[in-house]
Amino acid sequence: MKTGDSFNLNLLPSQAKFQAARMKLQKTFRHYMAIGATLWVLVIVGTVISHIFVGVSLEAENKKYKQNLEAFKGMTDEITLSQLIKYRIKVLGQVLKDRFEYSTAFEKVTTIFSEKATVSKFQINEDKEFIISVATNNREGVDFIEGRVNEANKGEIEGIKKVDINNVTYTSDGNWLVNMGVIIE
Repeated sequence: MKTGDSFNLNLLPSQAKFQAARMKLQKTFRHYMAIGATLWVLVIVGTVISHIFVGVSLEAENKKYKQNLEAFKGMTDEITLSQLIKYRIKVLGQVLKDRFEYSTAFEKVTTIFSEKATVSKFQINEDKEFIISVATNNREGVDFIEGRVNEANKGEIEGIKKVDINNVTYTSDGNWLVNMGVIIE
């Protein structure tokens, strides 16, 4: 047997002291190794458990995603039809709005001279200017038409922006025919 061997009980006091410190250090080292190994095993177990949990959660979310995707794929025709209907309703609303505006504009223009004259011809050009012919059977009617034109140009007739008299003619049947352009607001 060698000196310094742990089985040798006949040790010198300096060797015994060194041997005791060595044994204590080995015990402390084993203790730390056991703690480190335990922590390492706990980290591995925790990692495996979190990996399994994340995998199960991911699989559940993928399943939900696929179900929702299938539901939405089934709804694409409905969504497309809904958007098409909304677009067509918007276009129809605009057309009805324009027609309503034109009908109120026609009404405004025809009622300007309704008291003593009649509108005999009615057109609208591309500049949204109304071209009208107003007929009256006496000079008093012509004076009335001129007065209404002046009122419209001064802004006294609501909804009418400007009226321009193009020409005035006297017909063989005794009527006055006044051609004019009317611009509404």
